[in-house]
Amino acid sequence: MKRLILIILIPFLLLAQDKQSALNSINSDDIYNSLKFLASDSLKGRAAGSDENIIAAMFIANKFKEYGLKPLIKRDNFKLPVLEDEDDRSNNFEVSAASFYNEYFQRFSFEKTKLTENNNLSVIGLSENSEYSKSYTFGVDYFIQYYGSASLNANAPIVFVGYGITKGVNGYNDYLDSTGKEIDVKGKIVVLVDGYPQQRDTASIFSKDRNPQYRNPLRKADAALEKGALGVILISSPLMVDPQIQVKYERLSKAFLKSSDHLLEQPKKSLPIIYVSRNVVSDIFEGTGFKLKDFLEKLEKSLKPGAFTFKNKKMAFSVNIKNELVNTQNVVGFLEGTDPVLKNEVVVIGAHYDHVGLGYYGAMDPKSVGQIHNGADDNGSGTSGILELAEAFSKNPPKRSILFTAFTAEENGLIGSKYYVYEQPLVPLDKTVAMINLDMISRNNEKMLWVGGAFYSDDLRMVVEEANKEVGFELFYNVGLLINASDQAPFLKRKIPVLFFFAGDHEDYHTPKDDIEKVSTEKASNVTKLAFLTADIIANRIQKPLYKELSLDERAKLVKESSNRQKQFTK
Repeated sequence: MKRLILIILIPFLLLAQDKQSALNSINSDDIYNSLKFLASDSLKGRAAGSDENIIAAMFIANKFKEYGLKPLIKRDNFKLPVLEDEDDRSNNFEVSAASFYNEYFQRFSFEKTKLTENNNLSVIGLSENSEYSKSYTFGVDYFIQYYGSASLNANAPIVFVGYGITKGVNGYNDYLDSTGKEIDVKGKIVVLVDGYPQQRDTASIFSKDRNPQYRNPLRKADAALEKGALGVILISSPLMVDPQIQVKYERLSKAFLKSSDHLLEQPKKSLPIIYVSRNVVSDIFEGTGFKLKDFLEKLEKSLKPGAFTFKNKKMAFSVNIKNELVNTQNVVGFLEGTDPVLKNEVVVIGAHYDHVGLGYYGAMDPKSVGQIHNGADDNGSGTSGILELAEAFSKNPPKRSILFTAFTAEENGLIGSKYYVYEQPLVPLDKTVAMINLDMISRNNEKMLWVGGAFYSDDLRMVVEEANKEVGFELFYNVGLLINASDQAPFLKRKIPVLFFFAGDHEDYHTPKDDIEKVSTEKASNVTKLAFLTADIIANRIQKPLYKELSLDERAKLVKESSNRQKQFTK
């Protein structure tokens, strides 16, 4: 009997030893060594599309190969760059044209679009025998907000649609004319007023409803796009005391000129929103007999819209976009599971390895543009973490397979993870049981850790809390909108359970001061250990975690509990 017990216990002891050995392989020294290379000045902030970004990708691929992860991609070689400074190499990493790198690279392209200042706007008056036009100066008489990927030209009739609200309280719809019939705006330019009816009355049904369309011009433009409009002319309400547009939109106008990025396979559908001055508004309505202020005052009382098409006026505009193609790559390594059935399912473990380069996009301080933003915490820390996880799991593979993915172009709008999820999932999404993401895991109090994803899977919350018994973090679930701000977001939108490990924001975020001297590699190591223990449970437990959205009350309870516990660290 005693001998039988011994025979049964030995395999379990060996398994426990293997797991402990794998866990012990995660250490702060290894994280420091990886981070020293990834956050070095020689990599110049690892901007997506740069040679330095490719070199970082090669470093990661080299580690994946060293730990025995399998590549999933077969394709021809492409030209690889070399490091300028030999002294910045670490871990015996050699940059060469070795063909194996290609097999770990999930290469793709995205488009960087930028509004130029070479745009035009004019109001055209029509008469029986002639027409006249008046043109305006970009940056003085008008600004343009546009996130499309192609230049536009339009010369079309104008339609006034009040505040541009389509789904207001009690069926309110600004696209109805005075007879209650919906007006046709297809192929036309809509003129609409910023704000909403009864805006000055905080007790009004509109103020209480807080519909985003009342306040957000982008939502109004989306509605106009659905109805076939060509563009939106946004005017200030004469009932409000607004400054001139140069003052009102001073900060926004600079943002309008920044570049935006999108996958080639997912071109953005967008209407230009043209913010115009009082002079332009006066020219639009001149000679029409329509008194804008009188109409809006009457609308305040009656809430009866009065959309109409201008009979003797048109408008023309051109919006000119500069396009740049950016080629880059995710780095993907596959560890096959040990169970003959469960190995067909996968846990994705990810972190983005790119950063904002020299700060020409994403820099928090405009004065720092042109300086190297090393991104040690963001996200050299998370990238170093998944390299440790790849090593640890290679020592003790779980039953399910694990796909390690270093995403690129996260700083450009989650482009790398969007490409993986929406365009080329290397393992079918219906076989992906969970995604774990590490982003900024090395700063702030050693015991504080935010975990995103709890609102969408109680199962995963309980798993991470079980794993945390061995690590001892104070876990907070009040991540708010940050759940949509890193590479777990595309997976979450496909209703795949996710966990997002995040050590908190700090004053060096997206500045040149986010350097290795500021990070705690010990904290990064502990977060990585928690990720290992969590992923190990998910990858070995037969039951898959379920995607299940919590109710608003359940979410509020988690947020309140987290906020209360957080206070002890912020006194």
